[in-house]
Amino acid sequence: MRDYLLTIQKVFSAGIIPVCGLFFFILFSTDAFAGEGFTQTPADYEGPFYPVVRQQDEDNDLIHVGGRPQSDSGEILKLSGVVVNTSGQPQKGITIEIWQTDSNGLYKDHRDRSAGQRDPNFQYWGKTITSQDGSFSFTTLLPGMYEPRPAHIHFKVWDNNKNILTSQLYFSNHPAEIKSMSNRPSTNELQTAELKKTDPGHFAAFFQIVL
Repeated sequence: MRDYLLTIQKVFSAGIIPVCGLFFFILFSTDAFAGEGFTQTPADYEGPFYPVVRQQDEDNDLIHVGGRPQSDSGEILKLSGVVVNTSGQPQKGITIEIWQTDSNGLYKDHRDRSAGQRDPNFQYWGKTITSQDGSFSFTTLLPGMYEPRPAHIHFKVWDNNKNILTSQLYFSNHPAEIKSMSNRPSTNELQTAELKKTDPGHFAAFFQIVL
């Protein structure tokens, strides 16, 4: 089953199937793997900066903040994916929330004492609900470096207001890490997505969450 998950990411990265068609590829191809079982996405620690103060914008577009005419600065990431159970069945109505650094590697949290200017036009945190086919998407920034850890996006998965998974998403080919790959800490491949450059300053990534 791990080979199947890697195949999905390779198909996406190669551009063989556009994002809009990838969900259907997953939906119908999972029948071929019925009975094999999917490996659950590993949990990872929450970290110190899970948002404790609610904000006005609570959507899946993190690059536009309500009431501000400008968009944020940084490389744009279109993060899409699907939530399935260990039998490969899409899970609808699941809430996913993410929180992360801006392009400078800074969190918008009073507990983050790192020096630097926060991006006032970046939302830093957002959430969405999976659709009928289990798919979800976010428009966000490629997270900045947060040394000594690899760049990452935190996420929580909720079902009926119950937190059922807390983990982190990493990237196998983050541009800022490519020059120092030999020093990059290893990450679980089930938590790691590959970035695809779609336009200058724009990237896409696909990530499957297995519950």
